[in-house]
This record gives sequence, C-alpha cells and structure tokens, in this order.
Amino acid sequence: MKRLFSRFKWHILFWGIYFIFWVFFSMYYYHSKPGTAVVMTTGWFFGQATSGYLTIYWLMPYFFNRRRYFLFALLELVVLLIASGMILLCVLALYQQSHKPLPVPLRSEFLYLLSGTFYSTFLIVAVKTIRDKIRSDRKTALLEKEKTDSELRFLKSQMNPHFLFNAINSIYVLIKKDPDFAGHTLVKFADMLRYQLYECNTDVIPIEKEIGYLDNYIQLEKLRKGDLIHTHYNVSPSTGKFSIAPLLLIPFVENAFKYVSNCPEKNNFVTVDLNFQDNIFELSVENTMDEDAMMPKEKAWEA
Repeated sequence: MKRLFSRFKWHILFWGIYFIFWVFFSMYYYHSKPGTAVVMTTGWFFGQATSGYLTIYWLMPYFFNRRRYFLFALLELVVLLIASGMILLCVLALYQQSHKPLPVPLRSEFLYLLSGTFYSTFLIVAVKTIRDKIRSDRKTALLEKEKTDSELRFLKSQMNPHFLFNAINSIYVLIKKDPDFAGHTLVKFADMLRYQLYECNTDVIPIEKEIGYLDNYIQLEKLRKGDLIHTHYNVSPSTGKFSIAPLLLIPFVENAFKYVSNCPEKNNFVTVDLNFQDNIFELSVENTMDEDAMMPKEKAWEA
C-alpha cells in the first residue's frame, strides 16, 4: 500500500488540487450550491481523468509510439467523445433534478465539454511526455557516466600492475648501486602510489597533479631504460589551471616506453610534449621503433 501511494502520490496531489479548485470556483463564480459544485466537479473529474489516463497509458504506448497514427487518432476521438458524454450526462442529471432547462442548446454544451476534455487531455499528455523525456535524459547520462567510469577503471587496472612490477624491480637493482638515490626514487614511487590510490577516485583532477605523476613516471622509466634511450620531456609554461580525467595521459607515455627501440647502433628516443594554448590541450608522444614496426603518435584533447 505504501509503495502504491508513493508511485501515485503526484497524481493524487494533482487531482486533489484540481477537485478543490473547481469546487470553489463553481461556488464563487457560478454561485452554485456546494452539493451541486461537488457533483459537477466529480463529473468533470471522471470524464477528464478517464480520457487522460487512457491516452497516456494505453493509446500512446500501443498505438502512437508504434507509429499506428490512424488508429491512435480514431481511438482518441472515441475516448474524447465517451468522456465528454459522461460529463454531459452528469450535467443533464443536475439540471433535471433542479427542474431547470439547459441554458444553451445541447449541441453547444456537448461541443463545450468536448473542447474542455481535449485541452485537459492535451495538458496531461504534455506533462507525461516532458517527464518521460527528463527521465530518459537522466538515464542516458547515468549510463554514459557509468560507461566512462568503467572504461577508466579498466584502463587503470591494465596500467597499474605492469608499471608496479617494473618500478619495484628498477628500485631493487638501484639499491645495490646507489642507496641514496634509491631512497629518493622510492619516495617518488610512493608519491605515485599515493596519487593512484587516494587522488584518482574523482571524475577530474587538476592537470598539475597529473603532470606531477607523469614527471615521476618518466624519471623512473629513464632510470629503468638507462643510457640506451634518450628521453625528451617538455611541458610548456602555459599548461595549467584546468582539469582532466585522472591517469588519462599515462597509457600513451607508457606505450612509448614499452615499444621504443633498443638497438645499440640506433638513436633510440622517446619524446613527450605537453602544451596548452587557446583552450586546447595537446599531448604529443613519439618514440623510435624497430624496423618491422611503425612509429605511433598520439595527439590532442580539448580542455
């Protein structure tokens, strides 16, 4: 019962306000007696509610939405005629009980009731259509957000384990060669983990934090690759004061280091450039590759 009330509470509120308004309007504008005003409003209520609900819950879903427009128009006309006839019977009963003649011709009264029923039905359909459109837009936006979040979570899950093991292995090797530098590198690595675990759970993050993470990542990769790979990393001074999805840049840079050539006789390099100008953020990543591979180049996001 509680669920039923919750589902139809706005319907009950609307028709309750409708009923009270027209009862008092009939009493004070037409000087109707309270009983007459209640009976007349009840007739209008049943006629217009019947027409409105039959239209939005039967005719619209089963005929209009399925492009059966001729049947919809025909059945809508039948519903309007029946609903207006219900109201007319109520009006005639009231005048017969009071022993007064109908003040206008029967045809004119029926046309007046038909037009009133049509307008009320149109209003109900308009409200229902607008409400359904708002709900549909919200649902679509929610699904898009869930899809984007899922893709970002998948991206993080693909990147994190791969980099984690490589970084730990590089630091382990460095401990034996230069303990002080290894300690400094370990601090960078801890900052990166902290960023991933505690700062990447939002939809967007300041670009400055993403660049800081990228700085640490490139430093660790330079350590791991050694002198065999030349790294050119540049961030323009104008790159700042906007937000971006967390960990969006790393996959491109990671792929560059993953697929860079390792030939001792070759000028192996990775180039990473970040630039922000005219509200356009551009990431450019280049790397040399082996002879049987192509050189990837990824560019351009609008901030």
